Amino acid sequence: MAESSSRKKSIFMACLISLVTVLLIASLDQSDFFKTYELKSMDLFQRFQTRVENTEVLMLEIGQQDLTALSEKGIQWPWPRQIYAPLVEVCAKAGAKGILFDILFTEPSSYGKEDDLALAQAIREAGSVFLPMSLSFKASAKQDAFVLTRFGITRPDLAPEFREASSFLLPVSEFVTGVRGLGNVILSPDRDGVYRSVALFTRLHESLFPSLTVAPLMNRMEFKGGKVFLNGKAVPLDHEGQLLLHFYGKEFQFPKLTALDIFSTYQSPEDPLSRKVEGAIKDRYVIVALTAPGLYDLKPTAVTSVSPGAYVHGVLLTNLLRGDHLREVGGAWKYPLMFLLGSLLGYAILVNVSFWRNTIVFLVFVLGWPALASSMFFTQDAWLGFLSFELAFFLVFGMTSTYSYNTEGKKRRVIRQLFSCYMSEVLVKELESNPQKARLGGDRRFITIFFSDLANFTTLSERFEPERIVSLLNEYFTEMSQVILDSQGVIDKYQGDGIMAFWGAPIPLLDHAARACLAALECQVRMNKINESLSREGIPPLSMRIGLHSGDAVVGNMGSAQRFDYTIIGDNVNLASRLEGVNKQFGTQVIVSETTRLQAGDRIEVRDLDLIAVKGKEKPIRIYELLGEKGSLTGEREKRKVLYEEGLESYRTKDFAGARRLFAQVVEANPEDHAAAVLLKRCEELEDNAPAPDWDGVFRLRQK
Repeated sequence: MAESSSRKKSIFMACLISLVTVLLIASLDQSDFFKTYELKSMDLFQRFQTRVENTEVLMLEIGQQDLTALSEKGIQWPWPRQIYAPLVEVCAKAGAKGILFDILFTEPSSYGKEDDLALAQAIREAGSVFLPMSLSFKASAKQDAFVLTRFGITRPDLAPEFREASSFLLPVSEFVTGVRGLGNVILSPDRDGVYRSVALFTRLHESLFPSLTVAPLMNRMEFKGGKVFLNGKAVPLDHEGQLLLHFYGKEFQFPKLTALDIFSTYQSPEDPLSRKVEGAIKDRYVIVALTAPGLYDLKPTAVTSVSPGAYVHGVLLTNLLRGDHLREVGGAWKYPLMFLLGSLLGYAILVNVSFWRNTIVFLVFVLGWPALASSMFFTQDAWLGFLSFELAFFLVFGMTSTYSYNTEGKKRRVIRQLFSCYMSEVLVKELESNPQKARLGGDRRFITIFFSDLANFTTLSERFEPERIVSLLNEYFTEMSQVILDSQGVIDKYQGDGIMAFWGAPIPLLDHAARACLAALECQVRMNKINESLSREGIPPLSMRIGLHSGDAVVGNMGSAQRFDYTIIGDNVNLASRLEGVNKQFGTQVIVSETTRLQAGDRIEVRDLDLIAVKGKEKPIRIYELLGEKGSLTGEREKRKVLYEEGLESYRTKDFAGARRLFAQVVEANPEDHAAAVLLKRCEELEDNAPAPDWDGVFRLRQK
């Protein structure tokens, strides 16, 4: 119940922090500063795009070399309009799909009307020429837009909200009558002055007019459900009807010819074209572009510091023809997606208290998002967004970490303070990572319980000053406690000169019984070292008695609201305490119950000691003396163990004479074997006074 409540609280806080983060990002998205850097992050991806080969767009450039060559023949800039006629004728003859001029012809030729008529005738005969017009957002005197009607479409009821122009500027009338189409040549940069997108259409009055490079594709477009479709596929536009351009890397160049390439092969319309010119133009859209310095306006793009405007138009046309224009994934779903990811990150941090694990989770989000964004960008032509999500992850991580430190961290510090005095550092760290394992209240666990006591310590304390007794106890407790903690045991309490401890909670240990037994053996080793030190001071040696038992017990924080202890209670706890006292009866140092012996398996050496019933209990239990780790017994000690257990077997079958002889052999071999001496005396008494017929071999203790 407590764990479920904690999980719900973590989910709530993660969602709340994520919501606050999304609101912050949404407000930042409204600022030009943040939006600019978001766009610049996309530019980084654009620069590393793979170049496209053999596009359907050809640049027919009028560069400085062309201007110089004609200048030497006496033809100065601006050229007569009739100079452009061969360009149109050659492109049409070579099989161009469309001829698009990125040159405004809004004023009559300075060479006279005949000059305009020469180009107008070439335009009319080609039938595939598209000329630019200028749709301005600046107000001007009222204009008659009737002449434009055949170049636009009536605005559908459901259409994107394209920007509305206030005025227009057309080519001279001689060109308009024979042109295939007109397109808006005006481009609008983003907030930072960089050209990354182009409006497919511009609204003027109740009509929509295409961009220059959209005009050739008008017959493939349709409007449905408020969207623009090209070849039956929706074109992703933003709220102003602009298409996000997909540039093809910073090294990309369009196939190109120069004006001189055309002029050098053109003598008359009847002459055959060179293979170079015809091969370059056939089945391509040709954009006639001014590239000589000073003849074109420099436009910074996502991948170049400066490019002619025709380059931007060419990229748009290429995107539309290839269908690989960029699309912003998310759109209206951007903030819900950000909220979901932020909530997942926040929850992962709140429930995972490890610093390094949290760092790894954070890095998975922070590095995983660019990886995902890159994959989507380079394989699906989709832009997920970068800076806003990265900032969101940092904000969520910062806020959840702060919250965790001030709340969950406080709980962990309480846990550390509560457990560090009687639990190993390993277990404390585990509890910090999993606080639910130390929840308040009781929890039934199968554990191994340890009780110890110092024999005759009360008598010893009467002979020495209290300060020395305290010093001795502190030394004793320090040594024994270290052994218990190193084996991942938990010290429950110190009782006078005794220690109560357990293994298997709050952190489950599969080998808790073996750990407890090995710890008990090590305690006896440490006790011997303490006795060596005491002997040098003339202090009699101390004897440490230990009882071990495994079984179910209630483990948890118990007490009042003002003061509580992490402790264990239950009948099995009492039994372990009684076993410690049983050592007095047999003169042994460590007694373990049968349950503990079975749980410890083959990691220990034991001697079957007796079958007893402790005071207050009728059910007998088999007890064992813990002799050492597996394989640690000498040959002589192993022999005495076998003799003792054979004697115990005879004793239980009422062969008291046989048992007496075997126990006598053990005592003879080791006069210090008090358990054998006890059983020997018991056999002698039973030989003299035969037991009742219902004798079961159980030794019933009359005192604790």
